[in-house]
Amino acid sequence: MTTKNIFNGLAVAVCFSTILSCTAKFEDYNTNKHEATEEMMENDNLKTGALFRQIQRAVFFFRDGTYLDSDYQVMNNLLADTYAGYFAPTLAANNGVHCGSYFMTEGWRRSMFVNKYTYAMNAWQKLAKTATDLEQAEVLALANIMKVATMHQVTDYYGPVPYSKVGLSLNAEYDSQEDIYHKFFEELGDAINVLNDFKNGNPGVALMAQYDYVYGGNVESWIKFANSLRLRLAMRVVYADPELAQEQAELSVNDQTGVITAAAERPVLPSSLVNHHPVYEINVNFNDGDCQMAASMDVFLNGYNDPRGTIYFKKAADDKLHGVRNGIHASNWANYRNASGKVSAPNALSQAYSITWLHASEVAFLRAEGALRGWNMGGTAQEFYEKGIALSFEEMGAGDASSYIADATSKPADFKDNVSSNSMTALTDVTIAWEADADFERSLEKIMTQKWLAIFPNGCEAWAEYRRTGYPALLPVVNNDSQGVVNTNLQIRRVPFPHDEYTNNAAGVATGVSKLNGLDNAGTKLWWDKKPR
Repeated sequence: MTTKNIFNGLAVAVCFSTILSCTAKFEDYNTNKHEATEEMMENDNLKTGALFRQIQRAVFFFRDGTYLDSDYQVMNNLLADTYAGYFAPTLAANNGVHCGSYFMTEGWRRSMFVNKYTYAMNAWQKLAKTATDLEQAEVLALANIMKVATMHQVTDYYGPVPYSKVGLSLNAEYDSQEDIYHKFFEELGDAINVLNDFKNGNPGVALMAQYDYVYGGNVESWIKFANSLRLRLAMRVVYADPELAQEQAELSVNDQTGVITAAAERPVLPSSLVNHHPVYEINVNFNDGDCQMAASMDVFLNGYNDPRGTIYFKKAADDKLHGVRNGIHASNWANYRNASGKVSAPNALSQAYSITWLHASEVAFLRAEGALRGWNMGGTAQEFYEKGIALSFEEMGAGDASSYIADATSKPADFKDNVSSNSMTALTDVTIAWEADADFERSLEKIMTQKWLAIFPNGCEAWAEYRRTGYPALLPVVNNDSQGVVNTNLQIRRVPFPHDEYTNNAAGVATGVSKLNGLDNAGTKLWWDKKPR
């Protein structure tokens, strides 16, 4: 890997002795089982195809079915999934003083950085060179779409990161997040144009079909995904650069191929590749339950009597859904785990736990917000809001959504902790049914709350959108162990850079810190995090 000085030691296992639930073999973490050797890739397009598949796996990130779950735990579940209000970590590490309470455990906070560069960007660099050498512009377009899909998770964790110069310098300079987002839009725009030209000139012709886990080479589907991804990122920057946001959002929706509009069009990894979502395994087989339903999910699912609740989570012994507050300190976690019967565990086999990169319902909610802002989204905010709920019910197998959409009385429920004194009053009274006379913020809160429920369990996206908008009204942590760095009510804003970077890429990380507009800690806001509150 050409960036070895930047990411020295990044192939080192993410499993540390302090993380009690991570028990996979160290040597297996240091072996990339899915990266084909040069000898393996000599025959017929396999060189391009093997790398293509590696990047697809890296969008979500896993090595294989055995180690997927531990990788996911330390990269997503103990950070973004927790900060998004989806899950509460109930593992015994350090009696609860860890990332869940804003004490930024090094082995966890570095995992997103480590895995995405060693696995995703490494494969992309090789594929980009090969596709360029072979003059495969269409293959490079697909690779760039996947690169953006995976790397926006990284910048949305840390802020400035190495991007434009990865592979060009041994001491990679960090790009500002603003520059990274501009590069995202450039790459997605170019890829969409290339693929539209390919689709128009080669009607019905598949591209990389035998290597494409997600769409089987369907070019039109890839374009819709790229446009939908561009719409997602456009909305992300709306408070930092509203003109750019509107421009990119309207380009996406009004492109000749358009965005995802139906559940069947969403990018989903096939069950032949992975047959469960890692949070289920983390809950069932890691110490009898390393994560449970978070208290914020309890508040909204119970308050709305939401039929998706029992698809997402199992009922406790009293036949009800019960969550857990984040930031709890405990020396004994028995009452918070599955065996106690007092809390709700993640559910097992459901459409909700498919590995989905982007939901059709998310696209509808993005269009609802755009329409609320007066943009040309092809419909009204109410139409897309109600469509988003209906699509989510379809995607999750929750039945007909009509009565839920019309519910104008149900409100989020107060949280009643069933094992301690951590009960808390709901922080909002927002209802479900659209209100024609509501002000902008009330309407936005409705859109974001239902979007949050719909995109579960995509914690990376949900946490980013919570930071961007302040919605939904998530309950704060019980204990804040950030030493005053993080405002408890504002909640955590980013993940600090890994300590390794200060040792192995001191000059590079210094450029990143200089572009943060703040200190390298969990309380500093990212570039797009500009909404006053």
